[in-house]
Amino acid sequence: MAQPQSQYPDPEMNEMLDRPWIGPQDSFQDESVNEYFGDADSDLREFEASIANIEEEVLRLEGYDPTGSQDFSALMRSRSYSSISRARARQRIGQQRRHGLHRGPRKAAEPTGDIKLRLGHATEAFIAARYVDAALIIADIIRINAETHEAWSLLHSVFRENNDVDNALKALIYAAHLRPKHTSSWYQCAQFALEGTGSLRSKYLLNAEFCYAAAIRADPANLDARYRKAAVCIERGKIGPAISDYKVILSRQPHDRDILRRLAELYIDQDEASTAIDLYRESITHFKSSSGQPSQVFDWTDLDTYVTLYEHDARYDIAIQQLRSLARWLSGRGAEEFWDEFPDDDREWDSDDKRRTLVPSFNPEKYSVASYGGGLPLEFRIKLGIYRLHLGNRDEAFHHFGWLVEPGGTGEDAASRHPYLFRLVADHLFETNSYKDALSFYQKLRHLTEETDGTLLVQMGKCFLKAQDDQKAEECFQSAVELDVEDIDPRIELAHMYERMGKPEKAFNSLNEAMLLRRRQDHRNSRRPFEELENRKTEEASIVIKKPTRRRYRPRLQTQKRLTQVSEAEHLQSQYFVLRKTCEAMRSGDAASTEAWMDAARDLTDDFRGFKKFYPLDKYIRFLGYSGDSRIAAETPLDMDLTAMAERLSRGLTTSDQTATPAAEIPDDYRGIPFSTWLDIFLEYALCLAKNGEKDEAYSLCEATKDAIVFYHSREDMFLVHVCWCVCALLANDEETCVSVARFFMKDYQFTTDSYRMFAAVTKVCHSPISWYSSGPTQKYVLRQIKAMDYSLVNDSQRKRYFSERGSYSARDESGHPIINDDLDIALLMLYGHILFSSTSYLYALNYFLRAHALDPENPMINLSTGLAYVHLALKRQTDNRQQNILQGTTFLFRYYNSRRNSVHTEERQEAHFNMARTYHMLGLTHLAIPYYEKVFSESSRGTSGLEQEDLIIDTAYNLQTLYATAGNLELAENITMEWLVI
Repeated sequence: MAQPQSQYPDPEMNEMLDRPWIGPQDSFQDESVNEYFGDADSDLREFEASIANIEEEVLRLEGYDPTGSQDFSALMRSRSYSSISRARARQRIGQQRRHGLHRGPRKAAEPTGDIKLRLGHATEAFIAARYVDAALIIADIIRINAETHEAWSLLHSVFRENNDVDNALKALIYAAHLRPKHTSSWYQCAQFALEGTGSLRSKYLLNAEFCYAAAIRADPANLDARYRKAAVCIERGKIGPAISDYKVILSRQPHDRDILRRLAELYIDQDEASTAIDLYRESITHFKSSSGQPSQVFDWTDLDTYVTLYEHDARYDIAIQQLRSLARWLSGRGAEEFWDEFPDDDREWDSDDKRRTLVPSFNPEKYSVASYGGGLPLEFRIKLGIYRLHLGNRDEAFHHFGWLVEPGGTGEDAASRHPYLFRLVADHLFETNSYKDALSFYQKLRHLTEETDGTLLVQMGKCFLKAQDDQKAEECFQSAVELDVEDIDPRIELAHMYERMGKPEKAFNSLNEAMLLRRRQDHRNSRRPFEELENRKTEEASIVIKKPTRRRYRPRLQTQKRLTQVSEAEHLQSQYFVLRKTCEAMRSGDAASTEAWMDAARDLTDDFRGFKKFYPLDKYIRFLGYSGDSRIAAETPLDMDLTAMAERLSRGLTTSDQTATPAAEIPDDYRGIPFSTWLDIFLEYALCLAKNGEKDEAYSLCEATKDAIVFYHSREDMFLVHVCWCVCALLANDEETCVSVARFFMKDYQFTTDSYRMFAAVTKVCHSPISWYSSGPTQKYVLRQIKAMDYSLVNDSQRKRYFSERGSYSARDESGHPIINDDLDIALLMLYGHILFSSTSYLYALNYFLRAHALDPENPMINLSTGLAYVHLALKRQTDNRQQNILQGTTFLFRYYNSRRNSVHTEERQEAHFNMARTYHMLGLTHLAIPYYEKVFSESSRGTSGLEQEDLIIDTAYNLQTLYATAGNLELAENITMEWLVI
């Protein structure tokens, strides 16, 4: 993605930014700045300032009086002699002059007089708002000495005044690097990244995190920097690092309640509430043992966080026990532990002593009544009721819910005072299938305008549906639609209800609205990042943003030929006639017929690609006919329930709907030409384009064929399209496209041996370097296939130990279920091994070759690959035992050789002799290689005449001739050449 570039209204500022700040260049481009100093004057001033500094230092040390008559030259000479003698006297042979080495960054050198003078002029220019002049002077200072901290700080101010936050932050970070031990500098950078970047804050969160991390490195005891860094990590969605930072703070500030609360929130997000529970237990034990008041060390907010952790794990019984115990402690009754003996009810929190007096250990005079029923905040009483509800204790739950309505009050008044608690109770009642009770709470909230939203109305409608009141349910759903025109849920519920009521037209309309809204929202979500960038562009005029995405493919318009004498239909008909007439001649290679055929195919394919019905916005929609009102979608993963309903409704619509095409009458042709013929035209035309060197146009045609919904949902058609696409890439020697398209076979035909052989064959036939075959993306893709294969073959304990994620299964059966393997695929193991082998990772390749060898130990190809991997590993510079590797390699090679030399096919015997000879030749054992080379010649002499394509005579003769010539035996080399290489 292109980096944003700053644009200033002043062209001189833009010109200055285009030049490097550090490096040989003209000092200044502005005449108003040049008048201060030139190159020669600058050197002279620097020299004179250095001499003056030396003279002042000497005079200061000697106590020289400038007004006296002492000769300065003589003083200098005497001073130099005495200093030299003293310096020699201090030397100690064999002793170190310093006790320790200096560690860390060196101290920055003091700016020279010339630098200080330039800084002064730059500051004056900045104060006078001459930012171009100031930036030019600073750039020259940085060219002279890039370690000038003041220059970078001033440059930051210049960029900030010009609203260039990107370069301003960079300059400030450069300045902080010059003083890495000053935490205040890193704080300033982080604060600017978070508060000085405006709407671009999210873009610079990483910079803020880096700055706080640098402050921590400068001062590891700085807990505030670690706290701020954790906050930035949370904003970036990096929960793990934030937890680590908070745990460090907690280790240095044990039992910090604020840190405990934040850790609890993060652990809930990570679904690790049990870890936060352990931390809270330890702290609560500490708080209870302290001498302070309970509310001073642990308050109700902490209790809410603590019991929410148990609620998250659905451990409602423990949540009740902990809530009661800690609430009792906070109320000052921590000694009354006997209440824990009654876990089935919450009598200690009743408003009166009626049930409490039934407990023998209860003493009503020991504590005030306010520390019992009224002492428990209403929010925690509702929590107790919710927990009891989930445990099935409805009586005790509704006993707590009754506290929401004060004696003599109405439900509406209570709902206006505690709307959140009413909504919470209603949602949990709905969750536990208490629809009638949930409806009573929802109805009390329905009268509050500010609390009524689409979700509330949908929940009420569902409750009415459970109560068999379709009319009121429809009213609720319709009100939800009117309240929020973008809400999808009420439309889906209406579609379900209308379908059940036998009203397919209304159900179909509601369903179409829901699917249209879903598609629109998905499109809006995909566009949202770009819209945000455009908004930033208007807010920050100094930043130009480019959309870093590939343009979505859009079908072409119809042919551009403008026919004036005949209609378009007649023209296409005539072109189809030409297409059929010249087809056989085109396939036999006739140039004129090929050109005429391609012209006709171009017009026909352009017309097909211009028909918008074949290229809807969502390509997962099935083709159901040419009617403009036919909008039935099928096989959309995000809307599986909607598409299934759509298919049911489309089959059940009455015949009075004249615009819908019955499922049995879906056409299978376009303009009278069957879709299968159209597919042949597209693929043959793509091959012709590839043969003519127009690979981009061929790729575009293949992509258009793939995206057409009349072909997209056919497994056989998609297979043919990708085979043709691979052939086009092979004709163009485009290995990148070959590898990319060949992945289709491994994806749609996962764990099928032929799919991996197909991938290997396509990459082998392509005459180009192996850079894409052994590239990182290809290795990762094939490795994911192996992990998925292994995942299904191990038990659950091994999965938890060795696998960090589930296997990715891409192949589907006819019913849409993933196809999971039940055995290992040797071809997949060998494919990944060869990819590693070709990237010279021989040791890693051996892991997969040996796995394949364990499955098929007699396979010649496996033995050959394993042996060559060992031999190549032995030839690497860093190897543990070269001789052992060679011995292991030759062992596998002889297994391969013994299985091949007895073959009935001459080419296999030749191959075995040649591979053994080539291996010895590579190892430098030429006396062992020569006999095997000669065996290749002997096989050729008694071979059959049908093996010319597999004959290795030329390769053998060339290698043997080179071997003899290198050894100095030119006579034998000439004999080999004359006998085998001369035509």
